This record gives sequence, structure tokens and C-alpha cells, in this order.
Amino acid sequence: MTAGPDPRTSRRGTVRKGPRTARLSSGAAQQDSRSAPRGSASDTPQALLALYRPDLARALTDLEAPGYRHAQVYEHLLRRSPNTFAAATALPAATRETLDSLGSSTLKTVGSRTARDGTTKFLLSGCDGLSVETVLIPHRDRVTACVSSQVGCPVGCAFCATGSMGFARNLSAAEIVDQVRAAAAHATAQNRRLSNVVFMGMGEPLLNIRAVLDSIRILTDPRGLDLGHRAFSVSTVGIPAGILRLARAEPQVNLALSLHATDDRTRALLIPKTHRHPILTVLEAAWEHFSITRRKLLVEYVLLRGVNDSPDDARRLADLLKGRVVTVNLLAWNTVPRRSGRTAEAPFPTKPRRAGEDATTATGRPFEAPSRHALSSFRDILLGMGVEAVIRHSKGVGIQAACGQLAGTPRSD
Repeated sequence: MTAGPDPRTSRRGTVRKGPRTARLSSGAAQQDSRSAPRGSASDTPQALLALYRPDLARALTDLEAPGYRHAQVYEHLLRRSPNTFAAATALPAATRETLDSLGSSTLKTVGSRTARDGTTKFLLSGCDGLSVETVLIPHRDRVTACVSSQVGCPVGCAFCATGSMGFARNLSAAEIVDQVRAAAAHATAQNRRLSNVVFMGMGEPLLNIRAVLDSIRILTDPRGLDLGHRAFSVSTVGIPAGILRLARAEPQVNLALSLHATDDRTRALLIPKTHRHPILTVLEAAWEHFSITRRKLLVEYVLLRGVNDSPDDARRLADLLKGRVVTVNLLAWNTVPRRSGRTAEAPFPTKPRRAGEDATTATGRPFEAPSRHALSSFRDILLGMGVEAVIRHSKGVGIQAACGQLAGTPRSD
């Protein structure tokens, strides 16, 4: 996937493109200091190793290793994954032993499951025992890695399994990179290549943007995995400051906006107040992102029966987006298993979820997926009003690996 929709889905339906009317803003985009251009002095292997694995960089410094040893270690990690340092025969034996004690990865594979459609989900554990899930989606001879950015999620969307977990901590840049390294190794073993990385797993990437930007900087380095910037997509529920920082730091990276509602009242039913911003404020940031990057906006819209799937919802969404360079990815809500505490399968709250939360509903019924007719009608209305739209059919549903289903499930096949 380059400037395309959520790769966890398959394409259906025709597309009609709208006019390009967004204008470039007068302010020049400034490069984020934590995401320096390729080839800059700060992108030496020694600097990148210190950014990626500061523990290994410190160990090499303590051993008084020359600079080229840092480069050897960095390239061993990124190009020979997942080999241990014992296999790095270019390094002195004492160095290999010291580095092996620190580990060649910050994550350990706890289990994996593979769906009939070929989608594979990995459960990965950090050094503190907390786990995240990474999903690998095959596309003929290539693979897309859907990576997590946090353990749990602080946003807590009502219909999302990850949101029901609560929030434990941010992932480090190394933990993000090591998810991609594991994905690349799995792809190679299947005679496929890793072609794309999407930040659509557990967590809100723009609430951990420093680690996200650092990981992209490492993964696009030509001495490592050498992935293209356009091979990355970052999905967000709508964090305006993060959207603008992403645009200035990584203007070639794709932005995917999880909108899921066409008015603030409905959005308040789905997204708790802490990290919820008004729709117009979020879209203003998205249009500024386009002005800086000239990258098409991907709008993710999960349809919930009787909540946000009506013809009026479709018309309001078209009014918000028409005339802009966007693609709307329509997804039917994926059922998630019940968990203790608040879950996406529980009814809408009839009282505040937490202090200060005012989301209520009169229906009091569980979430349901929309009918096929509602899904296709929603798309047709968007297309008829000049907004590019496609229906996406989620992969990995049977193993709880589709959109909104990741919850650190401790199961393996």
C-alpha cells in the first residue's frame, strides 16, 4: 500500500474521484528535529544505533569499540534479523557475548495465529511482560505489517477491543522497529517481501509521536530495511497537534483519519472526552496536513447499525469532505469478544463512562454491524456526491486480527 486505503481489507466497488481544491498554505513546512532528512550528519549508523538501541550503543562505548563497530551492530540488527549476536562473526567474541546479554530484540514472540485468508497475528511480549499484537497481511508476493504503538490505548473508543483494555504505556521506538523486523523475517520465510507498514494496531500513534517518528527514521534508513516513506501510513482518531507535527516531520507518510461520525454528538457516543476534538477542528488539521504534504487523506469510517450508517450520515459526511483530496474507506464493525469492564460489545452507556464524560444514548442496545444494503447505499451516496469511497472487507476476522479487534489475546495455534 502506498497512498492507498487500509491494507487489512480487500477492494470492492468502483471509485469516482472528486476535484482537487485544497491549496498549499503559505507557511513553509519545517522538518521535525527528531526526523532528520536522509543523509544528514545525524543519520550516521552510530547515531541511529544510539537512537534505536541506546543500551547497545552504551555497551559498545564502555567496550571502547571504534565507530565502525557501531555500524556493524546496527546493520546486523536491521539487515540480518532475527539473528542473535552470536551469529555476527565479524564482531570480536567478547563483544558478541556482551551484546547477546542485552538481546538482539526488545520483544519476544509469545504466540501466533494464522487465518484462512493468510493473515497472521503475533503476540509479542516486552521485557516487562506486557504484550502487544502485530498483524501481517499478505498480498500475493508481499506483506504489510500492521504495528502497535502503545500497550492498550488511552483514547478508549467504545467500539474497539483495544480501547476496552485501558492504557499501560507507550512503546519505545525499538519496540516498534522490532515488530517490523519480526514481520520482515516472517515475510522472508514465506518468500514474500515486506512492502508496507501501517500504524493501525494497538494504541493511538500520535499520542506516542516521538517514538513513531524515530521508528520511521530508522526503518527508512538505506543501511537498514530501507523502506520508502510512502510505504508508511499513520492512523489517528484525530489529534490536531500530532497531525501537524507528522506533516512537518514526515511529509511523504500517509495520514489515515478515523472519523466514524458526521456530527459531534454522535462522535461523543463513540470516543471519550479526554482525547476527542470537534470534527471541524480535526478536519482543519487534516486540510493543513494536505497543504503541507500534498498527500491524499484516507478517512476511515466504521459503520455501526443504527448509530452512524444512515443515508443522512452519508450525506453529512459527503458535505464535510466534498471538494477535498480524500478516499473514504468504509468498514463494517467487527465483533469483538466480551472482556471484563467496558467493552465494545456492551450497550451504549446510559450514564457517564468516567468523571466529566457526557456520552449517552437512548437506544441502550449492543453494537451491531450494518446491513449489506446500508453499507452499499452509504458508499453510493458518497460517490453520487463526488466523494471517492470504497468498501473494505476486513481480513483476519476469525482470529481477532481485524480493525478494532486487537486486545493482546494470550492465545496461540
